[in-house]
Amino acid sequence: MEEFEKNINNQFEPSDITEPVVQNVPTEQDNITVDNEIPAEEQKEETPPYETVGVTLNNQDCEEPSQQDPQREKYEESKYGSYASFEKVPYVAPSPVVEYKPMSKGLKVFALVMALVILLTGACATGYFFGKNSDGLFANEGIKVDLSAKPKNTTEMTASEVYEKVNKSVVGIEVYNESGSLGQASGVVYSKDGYIVTNDHIYSEIPAAKFKIHDYNGKEYDAQYVAGDSISDLALLKVKNGSGFTVPDFGDSDDLVFGENVVAVGRPSDARSASSITKGIISHTNRRMSTTSSYTARLIQTDSAINPGSSGGALVNMYGQIVGITSSKLAGEEYDSMGFSIPTTTMKRVVTQLSKNGKVEDRAKLGITYTEITSLTAEIGDYDECGLLVASVSEDSDLYGKVKKGDIITYVNGKKITDSNVVLDIIDESKAGNTITVTVLNSKGKSKDYKAELKANVGESSYSLSEKNNDDDSSVQQLPNNNNPFGGSDGSDGGTFDFPKGE
Repeated sequence: MEEFEKNINNQFEPSDITEPVVQNVPTEQDNITVDNEIPAEEQKEETPPYETVGVTLNNQDCEEPSQQDPQREKYEESKYGSYASFEKVPYVAPSPVVEYKPMSKGLKVFALVMALVILLTGACATGYFFGKNSDGLFANEGIKVDLSAKPKNTTEMTASEVYEKVNKSVVGIEVYNESGSLGQASGVVYSKDGYIVTNDHIYSEIPAAKFKIHDYNGKEYDAQYVAGDSISDLALLKVKNGSGFTVPDFGDSDDLVFGENVVAVGRPSDARSASSITKGIISHTNRRMSTTSSYTARLIQTDSAINPGSSGGALVNMYGQIVGITSSKLAGEEYDSMGFSIPTTTMKRVVTQLSKNGKVEDRAKLGITYTEITSLTAEIGDYDECGLLVASVSEDSDLYGKVKKGDIITYVNGKKITDSNVVLDIIDESKAGNTITVTVLNSKGKSKDYKAELKANVGESSYSLSEKNNDDDSSVQQLPNNNNPFGGSDGSDGGTFDFPKGE
């Protein structure tokens, strides 16, 4: 049965099973002075036999000495001679205050240095945390947007009116590094202070990437990388010191219907030029495609042209609501105008977490690899039930040690599995930590229910600080016939899906 084996996204663990791949910051102490202080050696002289008066201590005035004091005159003659004459002798009695010794110069310098260090440390810490919040790293609660419902009983806008409404919110992105590598992409304004949502793959081949943002009127800004997620192919950039950007009306992608008119707005080929617009319809509202070798995602399919440089642009309905972030297209002579966009419902969930934590933490996985058994393959392979034929169970899965290779998962949460999308949809709508119930048919024909807690499927970004280029270009891969929904029965590859390059 190896030809039927496939892998449930990263919701399940990667395996060697081949499946369709869709690329993509002291003051000096005042010395206390004593007015008219006399030498210390004189202070040690015999205490005069008269009442001490006329002392000024610490700038506090005391009574002046009496000028008709016979004891004082007699004392003065006996000690200094008849020529001695004193006026307001500033005798100071011994006092701890008088014995104060000024701070040494070295100690003053040390205290000053320490004070400066404390002040600088506080200023740097304050600047760091302020800058982290205000200039493009992570917001405490994440950056959130509301998704608007599609207007009812409202006439659709013309393509030119839609373009006029969303043009200010679509930007061009130049991706470069010190080596001069250059890439072109598009992006959509996500907040007034300059958060930009785009694709994670735009810098996958440009190590230590830097970014220039070009707005609708040609103004250029420097931007920095915030976070990215290769599984969803979404990334977040932040314009440095940005403000006054126009946030568009994001619509609810769940409101899309088959055949609905839409336009794609982006910067194909030249990020500096004005945004272009292409028109088409919704070919599929919820097409599940493999975006990596071990993950599948629900994408919006459209026949609106998506060309190189359009990655990260806007898919817009005819009410001027952005309903998707363009990401890729199916390339090949057999295929024409098959473009794919990431739904805004996915965008909102992923970007909120990227702006809060720098990664997606609540995405779920079950932790198995499997082969899909449909009614047709059940008939061909002589299986009694449709479901998922288990190929392996990872050690971190709640099913490890309970479910074995060769068992068939026939129900999930009581819902019969007619194809793998039944399970994948339930896991997509769940979060890590949620519990699901799976019904397993073993090789002896006995069924048993198991409770399984879904584990976190934390994605990584394609962004790299390394200056070394990645010579292994896996962004363009052939779709194997056995799992290719577009391939022929003759074993042909069925075309090349340039995901996540968007070319």
